[in-house]
Amino acid sequence: MAVVQGPRVAAFVLVSALGCACGSPGAIVEPSQRKMGSVPRSTPLPEQTSYCTRLQPLLNQAVKAAQVGTELACLDIPGVTELGRYGPPTAAEEDALSNCFDSSEGYAALVSHPEAGFDLTIDDEFIVDRSVGASARLPALIPWLPSVKASIGRGERLKAHVVIRAAHFATLVGVATKLQGQAREDACLRALCSSDYTYVNKVLIGTPSVVLSAEDRHQHELAVETGPLGANFTQEKLEGGATRVESSRPVTLAIARSSFRTPQTERLCQFCGKEAQECCTEAPACDGGLGCIANQCVRVGEPEQPCDQGRCSSAATCVAGTCQAECGALLEPCCTNRLCSGELRCVPNPKNAIETLVLSQRVTVDGGLFGADEDRGLGRSSCAGLRERSRFAVTKIGDGRGECPQAWWFDPSNSRDCRVGVHFSVSTFGSVECQLDVYATPAPEPDICAG
Repeated sequence: MAVVQGPRVAAFVLVSALGCACGSPGAIVEPSQRKMGSVPRSTPLPEQTSYCTRLQPLLNQAVKAAQVGTELACLDIPGVTELGRYGPPTAAEEDALSNCFDSSEGYAALVSHPEAGFDLTIDDEFIVDRSVGASARLPALIPWLPSVKASIGRGERLKAHVVIRAAHFATLVGVATKLQGQAREDACLRALCSSDYTYVNKVLIGTPSVVLSAEDRHQHELAVETGPLGANFTQEKLEGGATRVESSRPVTLAIARSSFRTPQTERLCQFCGKEAQECCTEAPACDGGLGCIANQCVRVGEPEQPCDQGRCSSAATCVAGTCQAECGALLEPCCTNRLCSGELRCVPNPKNAIETLVLSQRVTVDGGLFGADEDRGLGRSSCAGLRERSRFAVTKIGDGRGECPQAWWFDPSNSRDCRVGVHFSVSTFGSVECQLDVYATPAPEPDICAG
């Protein structure tokens, strides 16, 4: 049977805590307290629009008031599409953006919504007149409603008054930057950067609530019975036979889809400029902290890393294209292959030329009856500390009848043994006095860089 059309034109009221100029409505009146107007049965109901057609203008007003950008599209079946789902239009959404993150906390940091919510109310009821067509059903206008019937099989009008409670927008912000460092970063970026992929970047979340009422042809209120509600809906009987059907949890009511590629994220979709990626053709060639070396972006500026255009961090010096922390700077040791930074050159360390007198010893040798022709070991076996012997001198003192002309290092193979072997030659009844001076240097230090 055909749907009888009534005389009222649908009116839309947006009650918004986001500052809508429409003002705040009064409390929703239960069906038993509302005055039913008399509608001649000979007058058909006007053609009625569906739930989404009525809700869409309210969404547009709410988006404008909240300044959240892209318009949202109403979902005929609430909760079908969640925030962050993406895929090509030919296959609907094939994956969830939350799966791109290593932890739920990482994805949660991506989602933001304002503190204040708002109510969306479709103030004019959805009406179906069964006095003309027994096949007319409210789910034809509100697809997600369960089947509804009144207590009398014929001659009743069914009405649905829709309110969306605790409504708020949830928006994805900074998708590209938040993906960086995640295990699936590359795979997700390549999917989202595909020219035919879109993702749900904004949603309206709320709890739909519907008051169902009915009256017979004499405007007497009737009891309303509903079909199976499913796990996600609850029902409450109201005075006068009406029934309130409400979602047991918030659901997604409207969505906005967009392409991932924007001027701000276009660079990421070129897959260049990040560490271990190729350098970008447009400046900057690499992201911050990275430098372009052999057309690859690598970390630069820190010790043992390539120089950052000839510069290094404060703790390092650029030497032959590499940052060095402990060599190459002025008065620092020369680097490998005697390299230094800038115009400096590697020179002998002047500390290596400083000698210290570690031993001064005088000895007298008497010839006696037969004279003397002998070798003696003088000095100490250790030069002390970390010193190494550098030279010695044996000098005859006075005019004695003898000589000490020959001397040598007692242990030629040990550079830290400061003993000296001296040969004494003394005539009969003669004597000679000789002095031994031994010099040593500290352990040799590396050559240094100097101007």
